[in-house]
Amino acid sequence: MGLMPRPAAGEADLPTTISVAGNQSPALPSRAYSGYALTVLSVVAFLNYFDRNMMTILAEEVKRHLGLTDTQVGVLYGTAFSVFFAVVGIPMGRISDRVSRTRLLALSMVLWSAMTVVSGLATTFLILAFSRVGVGLGEAAANPCGNSLLADYFPKHRRAFAIGIYNAGVVVGGACALIAGGMVVRHWPALCGALGACGIAGWQAAFLIAGLPGLLLSLVVITLREPPRPTPPTGSLGRVIVAEFSASVFPLTLLSAWRSGGAAAVRSNLTLLAAIVAGGTLLAILTGDHLQWALVAIGGYSIGSWIEGIRRRDLPFFRLTFGDRTYVLTLGGMAITTILAASVEFWGAPHAIRNLGMNAQEAGVWIGAIVSIGSIIGIVSGGIITDWWRRRDERAPMWMTLLAVLLTAPFSLLLFLTKDRTVFLVAFFFQALFSHIWSGGAGAFVQDMVLQRMRGAAIAGFSLVIIMTALTIGPYWVGRISTATGSLPLSIVSIHILLPVAVLLLVAAARQMRGTDDESRLRLARAAGEPV
Repeated sequence: MGLMPRPAAGEADLPTTISVAGNQSPALPSRAYSGYALTVLSVVAFLNYFDRNMMTILAEEVKRHLGLTDTQVGVLYGTAFSVFFAVVGIPMGRISDRVSRTRLLALSMVLWSAMTVVSGLATTFLILAFSRVGVGLGEAAANPCGNSLLADYFPKHRRAFAIGIYNAGVVVGGACALIAGGMVVRHWPALCGALGACGIAGWQAAFLIAGLPGLLLSLVVITLREPPRPTPPTGSLGRVIVAEFSASVFPLTLLSAWRSGGAAAVRSNLTLLAAIVAGGTLLAILTGDHLQWALVAIGGYSIGSWIEGIRRRDLPFFRLTFGDRTYVLTLGGMAITTILAASVEFWGAPHAIRNLGMNAQEAGVWIGAIVSIGSIIGIVSGGIITDWWRRRDERAPMWMTLLAVLLTAPFSLLLFLTKDRTVFLVAFFFQALFSHIWSGGAGAFVQDMVLQRMRGAAIAGFSLVIIMTALTIGPYWVGRISTATGSLPLSIVSIHILLPVAVLLLVAAARQMRGTDDESRLRLARAAGEPV
């Protein structure tokens, strides 16, 4: 085993003892510092989803002001954001395993916050779509950096709890975006005169305000200590970045394929490209939604090309992730679970405004409050229960996700089918409660499946495939059906036909599950060529 790299400035008091051969897990920092870092990262997660989810409560105002359809609104919230989030996020996971995660996270905060401000300056659908792409590009580094840092700050038996707290920041940020956005839209006509800014619409002001806190918090994030890792960065940062983006960004993908596998790899990559372009073209012709399917094709090709390249460039990582049936089946089941949740949570506020007579402030405050409370209870209790359950059954993350699917569905349907505001809000509370009980366990499951050097890339690949799948399919599907039928409730009912597929995938994943202890994963990695 090689020597550990010398700690950088500010890291000298972090222990660097290697405790697990091969997996090379350094000793952990103090509980006090781990708690402080968890707090900062949870606020980062809060702002991440605050900026991302602002579109939910502003959808009706944006639609009216820019003359958009429900289909276009679904593209703005889901596809425009998620595709480039995935394109950049997957290589960003590998990069985060080789560079300072705290610095990378701080830079990403500056980018997504600035692009949120640009959203407030948009005057057309295309400009707003461009700004949403920019938000996705900036936020792509947040999840791999945040999850990887938490895995190094907390021991295995407390990771589900820590990641659950981090994810609580996610859902509270999304919920508070509803509250804040609704209040700005409602009161902006009275405020703009005093500020001399009545040329700006309420929804634009909300985006402008939302982008500012992230610029300030980035100054705190950059001061967090970087836990030492056993594998020091190799080569220049520029070379690492070029190598990783070459694996997912066309036409650099062809050069990357040639370098790692020769002519056969190039042919395989071109076959993948041709299949995705053909599928995207067919769907664009059938639906008429050319931007939607062009973006999906870009994202699908980037993810497929990256996975294909990983098999050639890092076989041990591939075998522990996309080459592992448990990982893939769990990924599929959790992706469909997220499709259902994302569809309900995005379209819930527009439904309340259109069909239940609420204004933007009422919808934002009520939905934001109950989603915050329900989600926090669900995430924190779900993380604690999963930690307890995993000590008895390593398949606990799959069982928790299965419970989330089955318990959430009745409330998801009820809140769109009822005409009563009280029933709507009560149903939304239980939907939020149950739909998030699996998230902490999912993050812990991914970290358990890989070696320490792979954590950033593993969570990036897992979460970004889920996010892209959920956001490109869910909000668009509902918006498309709603545009065609004029009925949001009917469109929500239609997407629940995916529920049995999620159940089957999760049960199959649990049946495939094998040992996730460090030594078992290390043996599998070494069989695929991991150095001793």
